Amino acid sequence: MLPWQLAVGSLSKRYEKRKMIRKIIAISLFLILLNGCASTLTSSEAVIHEKPDPSLSQKEKWKNMVGKWFGEQPTKEGGKRQWIVERASNGTYKITFRVYRKDGVFSESAEVGQWAVSGPVYMTLFRGHLNGRQIDLVDPSDSYNYDAYEILVLNKTTFKYKSFEYNETFTTIKVKNNFVFPE
Repeated sequence: MLPWQLAVGSLSKRYEKRKMIRKIIAISLFLILLNGCASTLTSSEAVIHEKPDPSLSQKEKWKNMVGKWFGEQPTKEGGKRQWIVERASNGTYKITFRVYRKDGVFSESAEVGQWAVSGPVYMTLFRGHLNGRQIDLVDPSDSYNYDAYEILVLNKTTFKYKSFEYNETFTTIKVKNNFVFPE
């Protein structure tokens, strides 16, 4: 082979090699782009693959919430509101309210529903008014019937929580199962 033919052959081989590298790069970029378009990820933040068992502190919170609790606080109208809430370990509750006007006359009402604790949040799902032994159910699609509270203090004797919606703070104390409203 003549020297120029060797030189052209060498150039041709380099050209073919570069052409092959360009093809590989183009195909790689196309696949990366295609993968990016096909991805349904909504975030790049990694998460655990399934919900873990509740932590000991979460189980302790649940256990502390179960039982009978009493609260009494003044109302902005000059009266006071008392309530007794009974939470069962199955996540249901009954709460009885007494609301006193300034003149000492009070009204009493009771409701039932479901409750839950998740992390620093206490939630209630109001299901109906207690009317004697009958429950007058409410509309479960009405957002008014759902409340969430920030847990400020929760131990075996005291539960203090703050409404996310109304920014009001409530405090209750654990009482014996035979506790009734003070007269």
